[in-house]
Amino acid sequence: MDITQFFGRFHVLVLHLPIGILMLAALWELAIQFKRANRPILLNIIWFWGAVSAIAACILGWLLTQAGGYSPDAVFIHRTFGILTALAAIIAFVYLTYFKSQHKFIVSGLAVGQLFLLFSTGHYGANMTHGETYLVDHAPNIVRAGLGFPPHKIPRSKVTDLSQADVYLDVIQPMLEKRCISCHNDSKQKGKLNLTTLENIMQGGKSGPAIVAQDLHGSELYHRITLAHGEKGFMPAEGKTPFTQEQTNTFKWWIEAGAPATGEVTQFIKTKQDKVLLNNLLGISDEFVLAPIEPISLQQEIALVDAGFVFKTLSQNSNYLMVDLSVKSQDLTENALNALLNISQHVVSLNLRNTHTSDGQLVQIAKLTNLQKLRLEHNPITTQGMQSLVTLANLKSLNLYKTQVDNSVLPLLSEFPVLKSVFLGETLVTSEQLEIFNNQSDIKIQGIMPVSSFVAKAGK
Repeated sequence: MDITQFFGRFHVLVLHLPIGILMLAALWELAIQFKRANRPILLNIIWFWGAVSAIAACILGWLLTQAGGYSPDAVFIHRTFGILTALAAIIAFVYLTYFKSQHKFIVSGLAVGQLFLLFSTGHYGANMTHGETYLVDHAPNIVRAGLGFPPHKIPRSKVTDLSQADVYLDVIQPMLEKRCISCHNDSKQKGKLNLTTLENIMQGGKSGPAIVAQDLHGSELYHRITLAHGEKGFMPAEGKTPFTQEQTNTFKWWIEAGAPATGEVTQFIKTKQDKVLLNNLLGISDEFVLAPIEPISLQQEIALVDAGFVFKTLSQNSNYLMVDLSVKSQDLTENALNALLNISQHVVSLNLRNTHTSDGQLVQIAKLTNLQKLRLEHNPITTQGMQSLVTLANLKSLNLYKTQVDNSVLPLLSEFPVLKSVFLGETLVTSEQLEIFNNQSDIKIQGIMPVSSFVAKAGK
């Protein structure tokens, strides 16, 4: 228990009293002088309580600063103006109560001076609590320039793809600014911790380093934001909105990645879960939006039919195609492949089931850049051939049933940007390796029963 801080924290409650009381007294005095009206005796009482509340706010403010955490220069300026405010209130009370000859210019000067000191004290108090730029954070540049502040920083462009995002500027810094900077800035440094720059973050505060690269236990900031809410030391303190689980996990990812100061986010993504986490944090959708496209020509339609393809449009209002070679049980010949490549932008779904598609032909299939669904079951496809398809940035569903892919295909699947579903039944992939993969990936694998399922059935 700290009795000094117990009373000191009442400063934020009491300080509103002199603001309201002394502002009322000063404005009333000016109104009387302007209208040349009679001055009521009640004003003397208002000045008295204004002076008393100003003195109380000064004492409680002094107690509050004993715990530290504020810039000494900022404390000195705020305290000086606070004391001057109290002295001005005492002088105004004494003069207006006990001096019968009250000169118009003296009374007006006391009132105007009191208002100036009130606003100045409040301004420097806000600087201590919220930072020096608090009052001008949203001001037009012309106002900022007039007050000696630099113009607003040009905001960073909205990130629409992880490859555009900087690991610190777009991911970490915005979270700190939203949750932490109000208490850990150049003017206010709770726990002697400044979080305005990465250099200050690494320097840490009185509790030790805020961040230690690749060391969650040694990173005090991570420790504080993962404490139970209400527990002593939990950050952000004082009832401020805590970090979400998603934000906390992002800090964990950043620290484990070595707390990089800069670089594209994609350089530090190791798993599919990392990608999903950061996409969600930045509001990036993996959904592929198809742009309008012209229909294929009559000649292209004839070439597809002659090659054995069956096709139809994706929907009534779309010219994208679902193409199928399996219906007529024909092989994927060179002519068929050429017909397909001639409409490469139109194909979003392709069925090559049992068409003797080879690894070499997958190099050409990879040119179907809008492909979202690909069926390759019952083909002599190997893991080596699958490497050609990784460039399919929009592929969501892949069927490899009864192909020759083996366990080495599993890490390859994680390289597909948006792949969500894979069929792997009756391949060379083992259930043991699949279970390990499932624990590390959110891709839905179908067609193979994991080891745990066999054990469960055996137990029955």
